[in-house]
Amino acid sequence: MLRTDHYPFCWGCSVGTNGLGFDWRFDGDTLHAEHIVREEFQGAPGMAHGGIVAALLDEACGQAARPLVSPGVTSRLEVRYLAPVPVEEPLRISAQVVERGDRRVRAEASILDRDGLVLAHAQADVVLVRPEHFLSTERGRARGLDWLPRG
Repeated sequence: MLRTDHYPFCWGCSVGTNGLGFDWRFDGDTLHAEHIVREEFQGAPGMAHGGIVAALLDEACGQAARPLVSPGVTSRLEVRYLAPVPVEEPLRISAQVVERGDRRVRAEASILDRDGLVLAHAQADVVLVRPEHFLSTERGRARGLDWLPRG
């Protein structure tokens, strides 16, 4: 699926990359996703690497916050690992904004197994940044800002 609502080479949703392949939809203010962590992203046998779990939760929180703070970046992410997250099995991910301010929102996200058991949970602060933030690296300057949605 070609996403046009943010950077098209985002590693999280993976348009043009070999990243997570995370795709979502909104139902009201809540983000929902079904996801299967590929075996190549395992840590221990059969279990998703903790960094991949954190990345999924970060992506979910960031996308839940995006309608309120865009462009935005995660400034804080706190992850609770509650049970092993399996690879190659269907997972449900949900996220929603739980606090909002002028330049910052706090979002929470959870990963659940097919039976509804919460496997991991995160809380993230997502902050509004100026577009120039994305020009702070050489590659960022080379890419420019034409990918940012016009608002």
